[in-house]
This record gives sequence, C-alpha cells and structure tokens, in this order.
Amino acid sequence: MKYRAVIFDLDDTLLDSFDARVKALEQVFARAGVPQLRAEQFLRALQGTQLKDALTQLESNLKTGANLFEDYRRNYWTKETGTINLFPGVKLMLEELHSRGIKLGIVTNKGRKLEVEGRRVGALPELEEVGIADLFSVVVGFEDVSWTKPHPQGINIALAQLMVPSEKTLLVGDSAADMIAAGAAGCRTCYATWGLSPEDKLKDIRADHIVDTPDILCRLVLRRFDD
Repeated sequence: MKYRAVIFDLDDTLLDSFDARVKALEQVFARAGVPQLRAEQFLRALQGTQLKDALTQLESNLKTGANLFEDYRRNYWTKETGTINLFPGVKLMLEELHSRGIKLGIVTNKGRKLEVEGRRVGALPELEEVGIADLFSVVVGFEDVSWTKPHPQGINIALAQLMVPSEKTLLVGDSAADMIAAGAAGCRTCYATWGLSPEDKLKDIRADHIVDTPDILCRLVLRRFDD
C-alpha cells in the first residue's frame, strides 16, 4: 500500500506538552482541595479519553461546585511561551515528508483556535510556536466535530480536505483512541511510542505499524510512497 497522506495526533505524538498539562492540572487539584489526586497519574490514565469528560466525572464524584475543566483550560492556555516542544526528530521527519509530496494533517481532541483571557490560543498557535504550522494542509480540532476520537468524524473531515482515499492514508497516534478512530475511517494505523514512557506503552495495541522514532516512521512512509 502506497501512502499519499499522513494524519497525526498532536499531543504526545508530535508535541511534548505533558509537563505543561501536568502543571496546569496540579493547580486545578490544589484549588479544588483534592491534593490526594496526582495530576500526572490522572493524565496518564486517560489514554485518549477527553479530559473534559474525566474532569466532569470527577466534579460529580467530589460534589464540588468548581468547574474543573474551565480552571484547567485557563491554566493551560495562559502558560508561558517555551513550555512546549516538539519531540526530537519530529520536525525533520515532517519536513522530509512534506518535501517529498506527502500530504500532512492533524486531528486532535484539543481546540484548534480559541481565545482565552484575550489571548489567541489553541493547536494552531502552538504549531506556529514550534515552527511547523506551514507543513500541514489541514488541522481538525475539538470545535470542528460533534464527536471526538475514538469516533472517526475528525479523521473523515481531514480526509475530505486532503482529498486522499482513506486506504492511502496513515494515521499516527499514541493512544488506543487514535487507532480505533483510524480503523473506523478506513485508514492504516501507526502506533507511535517515542512520546511515551515505558509504563505507558500499550502492549495489546492493534496497529498496522508500531514505530519507536520519527526517523523510522519517515523511512516507512517514504518506502511505501516510492514503491
């Protein structure tokens, strides 16, 4: 199968934003008076589940009047510049694929373009901050869909804009939700492990490819592209 397009998840696949997310959530738990909850463990347990849904359930369990997700959202999007980075090798991989004519897209459960406290924030501004925004033909975010991953709607939207058949498209992500959504959309799947700690790697993941570095992914795609 020749790949003509690659669609990526964003956080923990291209973007190393985990520490920034942990810090934002730690502030939420401290203000809500639940210091017994560890933000790092809470985030690691999501595995593609929407953070908003998890925090809404936590609100219900705690019977708190606080809006935990809005507090987190404000904390995260008002973070200082420079607290997020690309994983090593990601930019070179994206530039090589783009230069060889592979169409690139992103489907994320994160908001694409938002305004928080007068600041322009979201996935697009983050892509600009790390210098890769111009490499993507489409970015699909939370506000573009009615159902987030593992539902395939976001991927189907990206496929329509890329104008590439699903069977010639590879979806690269770090969670089971990414693989399920891609499979439902008819795409090939790649489980990317370079942004995961050893304990976070899923041992029973169903994917067409499992890759440990961006360089391996690049060579895999170009080999399939040139065949």
